[in-house]
Parts: sequence; C-alpha cells; structure tokens
Amino acid sequence: MDQRWIVIYVLIACTHLSYQLSTPDSSSYIAAVVEYPPIYVKDNAEATLRANTDAYIKHINAAGIKNTDIIVFPEDGLTTVHLPKREKMQDWATIIPDASDNYTPCTQSTIEVSETLKRISCAAKENRIYVVINIAEKLPCTDAGCAEDKMFYYNSNVVFDRTGKIIARYRKTNLFVEPQFNVTSIPEIVIFKTDFGVNFGTFICFDILFHEPALQLTRLRQITDIVYPTAWFSEAPFLTAVQTQAGWSFGEDVNLLASGYNRPGSGNTGSGIYLGRKGIGKAVFASTTHEELLIFEVPKIKEKTKWNRHHDHSEDHDESLSSHKKEHDELRKKREDNGNNDKVLLLHDNIHAFETVPLEGSVMKNICQNGFCCEFNVNVTTVDPNTKYRLAVFSGNRRYVVVEAGVQACGVIQCSNDSIASCGSVEESETMFGNIDITATFHDYKNVLIMPSTLTPDFLPLSNWKYDEHVHDDHVHISMSLNNNTNNLVTFGIYARNFSKSSSSRVSFDIINYFIALISLLLLRF
Repeated sequence: MDQRWIVIYVLIACTHLSYQLSTPDSSSYIAAVVEYPPIYVKDNAEATLRANTDAYIKHINAAGIKNTDIIVFPEDGLTTVHLPKREKMQDWATIIPDASDNYTPCTQSTIEVSETLKRISCAAKENRIYVVINIAEKLPCTDAGCAEDKMFYYNSNVVFDRTGKIIARYRKTNLFVEPQFNVTSIPEIVIFKTDFGVNFGTFICFDILFHEPALQLTRLRQITDIVYPTAWFSEAPFLTAVQTQAGWSFGEDVNLLASGYNRPGSGNTGSGIYLGRKGIGKAVFASTTHEELLIFEVPKIKEKTKWNRHHDHSEDHDESLSSHKKEHDELRKKREDNGNNDKVLLLHDNIHAFETVPLEGSVMKNICQNGFCCEFNVNVTTVDPNTKYRLAVFSGNRRYVVVEAGVQACGVIQCSNDSIASCGSVEESETMFGNIDITATFHDYKNVLIMPSTLTPDFLPLSNWKYDEHVHDDHVHISMSLNNNTNNLVTFGIYARNFSKSSSSRVSFDIINYFIALISLLLLRF
C-alpha cells in the first residue's frame, strides 16, 4: 500500500480515537451504569461467576460502542447475594491486587487472580473504558489476630482503567447483614484519577448513609464524582433507592453514578446517573426483573460551593428524567399487558415513632419532636377519599436493622387509610396539592447529611420543587417548596442523618420490630 494512504488511515484512526475519549479539557464525560439482574447457578460458584461475567462483557462492549468513558456495575452483581457460609467462600472470592501493584490481569500472571478479573480487565482494555465492578475479595492472613480460616473476606469494589490495569480497590465499611465479610480496622478512603480530568471516590450501598467514607470524600477531600455499586433494600416513605440516590447527590452536590442489583421481588432495584444540584440525568426503578444500560453525558463539576444557596429544581436536567419516566411508564404498561405485574417488596419505617398529624385539608402547623421542629404550610385543592396523608416529624435514633443511627426528618407522607400503621403506602392519588412549604433548622450542620426526599408512585422523585439553605453560625436553615398543582404525591420532605453524639436516644424500632426486620432481611438474602 502507498505510504501516503497508510498515513491517511493512521490520521483517521487517531481522529476517531480523540473524538471517542473525553479529555481533561472536555466540559463533560460519558458515563454508564447498569441495572442488572444477576444469574445464580445454585451452589456453583464457577458457573455463576462465568454467566455474570459474560453478561458484564456484553454491556462493556455496548458501552464502548457508545464512546463511554466509565461504566459501573452493581454490588453483588457477579456473585449474586446468595453467598454461602464463610467456610465455603473460597471459590466465590478472588485475590484483588492493590493499586500500587500496577497489575493488569489481562496481560500479567504473577498474581493468582480469578478468571473474572482477567476477562473484565481484557474487556476494559479492548474497549478503552474505565470499568467499576463489585466482587467478593479474599486476603490470606498470617497474623496472630487472624480468624480460624486464616482468611479475610471483603465486599470490594475494583476499578480498571482503559488499559485494563487495576487502579483502585475499596473494601466496604458499613456492612448490612453480610456475615461472610470482614471490615478493615480503619475505614478506607479510596480515590482514583482518570485521564479525562475527573477524580472519583467510591463506596458501596449502605455506606451512603454514613459519614465514613462518603462524607469524608465529598467534604474533606472535595471529591465531586462518585461511583456507587449497590444492592439497596428500599424502605418507604423516605429511603427507596432512586429517592435516596437522588437526595444524596443533591445534598452533597456531586455527580453520582449508581448501579443497582435488580431483584424487585426481594426489594432490590434502582439505578441512575445523578448530577448534584443539576438534577437527574437518567434513573430506573423496576417493578419486575429488568436489565438496562443507562448512558448519559455528565457535566463536570468545576468547583464545589456549599451553603447559602437557592435552588429551583424545575430548571434542571429533569427534562431528561421526564423522558426516561415516559420510557419507564411504557415499559411498565407493556409488562402489565403481558400479565407480568409484580410488586417491589418494600421495607417500612416505623411511623409510630414519629410525631404525626392527619392532613385533612389546607393547614399551617409547627410540629416538634425532641427539640427539632418543622413548619408546614400546605394547601390542598382536591381531596381523594381513597388515600390519606400525614405531616410527620422525627428526631432521635432509629435502627437500620443492624445499626442504630441518628435521624431527623420531616415531610408530608402518604397513608392508605386513617391508621398510622398504613403510612408509607405508595399508590396513585387524586389528592391535589396547590403548594407545600416545609422549613426546618439543623444544628451542628457539619455533622449532618441533609437530603431532599421526594417520591411518586412510580418510585421516581418529583420535579418542579425549590430548595433554599442558609447558614447562621453552627446551624443551617432549610426550606423546601412545591408550588405547582401536584397529585400522585407519596413523599415530600427532608431526611437527615445526624452524626453528632448529642442526638436523642429515642429508638424508632422496638426490640420486637428489630428482630422481625433482621429475620426478614436474612431470608431475603438467603
């Protein structure tokens, strides 16, 4: 071939490559997350890992064709949640090299890693894409303090760069009914750099509700982008999956790439790409088994600003969410027409522990619990007799099945009838709200995670609301308002995790409810 043609072909290839990859000068990058229903071959680690690795590689290839820079997969997506007892974990787990080893499983063989790590490393290399997975890790132990099996097992994230090299490994800090796994003596704070100028932090599922490592990344390290594998168990009325992911991203004003484990019958579903105060790029919450690759162009956050801000959520990227909600509704209708109308299994907060007032019409009311007060101004224009609502306020400690934690919350929540026990229902309602205004003050705000919490019957957040925050000394004043006529409301409020030691000792789960919840979660996992 003529040398001139060779040069032309090389130039064309390089031009395509430069177009394909985001750079530090790009104003955005292309991200993908996968809502994924893992394949489980009973009592067969090799077959389970192989089947899910095959599926992952297909998604990596599909994302590569779309010029994606980074793709994220869910927690437990390779092994499934059906892990055996600890003594049988060897075949389900892999050695994971540290980032300092500069190890590329695809091309090196000096460390004995699993076939899964090798194949995904090769897929990342072939597609020139950053890949984030979650997998069970094993680490041989020879110290005096080792367990009898001389092995540590961790719930770990692994990050591969465009060459297939492992550039980050994170071990989950806050376990949620995971008896097989250990935790590190000191919580890990893991950050990785990319060639498109964005530094990412990473954590896993339940970590999102805790100070370490999540808020250490966003507040101490000023990280603006997070990759987040999860297998979330949704809880109404404040902590369903997309509701929580969107609220956390908004509260911390960071981009969040959340990939969810899909098993709706056991309560696991919910993935999305969230843009901090700019709204939601794409999100999905499926009521039936569903697999989907979500791709979105994510604007880079150049500089974080915190506090003393007004935010009109109606001006955000939520037009893309509206488009995705339309697809969401069409998918649900198609499945209903085919006779497949499963429901998502939900956990429920104990609303008996809240101070609540029935909402019987328009009202202005200040409600307090343990010194924490929320002021409500609610205008109701139409009442649907088939659904009820309550104003609800909580301040104290509650139990997340295995952990007691400080919480402050206030909101308008849906109930299916007049009883408090019915609150946390998620149904369509013709009750029309002309406006809702909620204000609250949070003290020692640097030790508080504050999230807007909104929900509709399709388990996606509301659009068209406003949010104000103003700092005075050690406290922050938060106002949320919904000023357009809105029906089909499930939740509208503020949910906060209080990490200070001064939070009240009141517990929202009594001991009987605690054991019922614990047994339920164990049954769901096994």
